[in-house]
Amino acid sequence: MTSHTEDTASHTEDKTIQFSKKSGKGTRDGVISELAAFFEVKPGHEEELRAAVERFADFLRNSPVEETMKTGLHDTRHVIFDGGKRLLWATTFESDWDPYIEDALVVVGIDKFLDWMQHTNASEMIEAWMREAGGVEKLRAARGSWESESAREKSVRMSSGGLKEIIMSVQNPAAAYFNALSDQTHPEIRKAVRVNQAFQQVLDNPDAAEALQHPALKPLLELAAD
Repeated sequence: MTSHTEDTASHTEDKTIQFSKKSGKGTRDGVISELAAFFEVKPGHEEELRAAVERFADFLRNSPVEETMKTGLHDTRHVIFDGGKRLLWATTFESDWDPYIEDALVVVGIDKFLDWMQHTNASEMIEAWMREAGGVEKLRAARGSWESESAREKSVRMSSGGLKEIIMSVQNPAAAYFNALSDQTHPEIRKAVRVNQAFQQVLDNPDAAEALQHPALKPLLELAAD
């Protein structure tokens, strides 16, 4: 697997793609990195792929926020285009490349990724990876089939290298990337919302009126008035 350091580069036919610890082959803006991977859809698999990516999104949508925050995930989307012949998987994240992919596989599960990737041109590479890794099929099993959660997590992380290479083989960096919240992490944003909600409750409490007159609270009151 290619080493992901800040000054490592991979030479292609017409350009140099930089690899970084933060964003892999992607581009970053502040604490946020982007990943754009382009797959070819296997002939006749468009509808199956569409159903699989919907399952993938539904799983994330219904997962506890605390779980998705562990991965550094900000957003993810699948776009089927070119008359159903191609697929774009685009996602943004705030952690480093390696832990982002590993954490996603641990939290979401390898089976959820293989569910949609099997309908693309990555399927043969996945089968080769599984044969080479040996025992990877077990990683697709339900969590309850493992002797412990730590054992499952260890196996997933140890086996993730092949899948990272597959993703990078179809990944292209954005020519330009901007994120309006590039200086904020998901936990910081969530905390700011909770703090604001709590402060609004204080403002609505008549018993807090006298305490709120203290000069030290003036900056908070000014912000609350915006």
